Order: sequence, then structure tokens, then C-alpha cells
Amino acid sequence: MNKIPSRAPASVAENVEKVIRVENETLRPRSRGEAITDVIGGFVGTISFVVAQLMAFAGWIVVNAGKLSQLAPFDPFPYPLLSSITSLEAVLLAAFVLMKQNRMGMVADRRDHLDLQVNLLTEQRATQIIQMLDRLSTQLGVDQHHDEDSRELGRHVAVEHLVEELHSRLPDA
Repeated sequence: MNKIPSRAPASVAENVEKVIRVENETLRPRSRGEAITDVIGGFVGTISFVVAQLMAFAGWIVVNAGKLSQLAPFDPFPYPLLSSITSLEAVLLAAFVLMKQNRMGMVADRRDHLDLQVNLLTEQRATQIIQMLDRLSTQLGVDQHHDEDSRELGRHVAVEHLVEELHSRLPDA
């Protein structure tokens, strides 16, 4: 019976630690303002925020409809002050959500660049391995089946050519 290792190999653990480090760096707010923006932007998208909003509106309407004798109405129907406050709130919340989305977009861009670098490195290593296998096969006299796809896999592809090809074939943004 094979014993399943309880820990990942050292190389995997090292890569996991690097990924965790990169993630922690992107999640760490750069300034107090960004931290506040992230908290507000995160809270706005929760059911707790919706419930708090509904309760505040209901309380406002109850007070200003004269249902509570202890409190005098201060914003008569159709509640122009409430409308002004909610309009201002909508503008500010939209700004907070957009700032959070911009930050998330920058984090996503960094991850995409890292992913591209890893993919390019993998492509280079795979090409080197194919070339090495081709040399070993030739040196050992092993008959190789050389079709066009196999030859293509063994060729180095410059990233610049890929970028030029994409730019020439994709529509302008």
C-alpha cells in the first residue's frame, strides 16, 4: 500500500509561499484612504447595507409622517430632504464602488502579467525540452516521426511576433 505524503514537495510548498506573498502584497492597502474605500465598497454590496438602508428610510418616513408624537416631523411629504440625501449618497457610493473596482482591476492586471510571465517561461522550457529530446533521439539513432506539428513545437517563438500578430489581426479598441 502506498503511503500518501502528508506534505507537499518542497518545490510546491515554495511556489505556494510565493503565491501567498504576492496575494498578500496585492491585498495590503497602500494608504489609509484606500483601506477606507475598500471597507465602504465592500460593505455597500452586502445584505446588511440594504437592511440598514431600508430601516433608515422606514424610520425617516415614520417620523416625518407624524406617527411618533415624541418627534416633530422635519421633512414633510414628499420628503425633499430625504431625496437630496439619498441622491448625494448614491453619488458617493458610486464613487466608492468605482474606486474599489479600479483597485481590483489593477490587482487583476498584475495577476495577468504574472500569469503571462509564467506561461512564457513554461513555453520556453517546453521548447527547450522538445529540442533536447530531438537531439537525444538523433544522437541515439531513434527513428523520429517528424510531422509539421512536431517541428513547429520545437521552434522558439519570440513574444514580439505574437504581439505583432495579435495587433495586426485584432480590431482596434
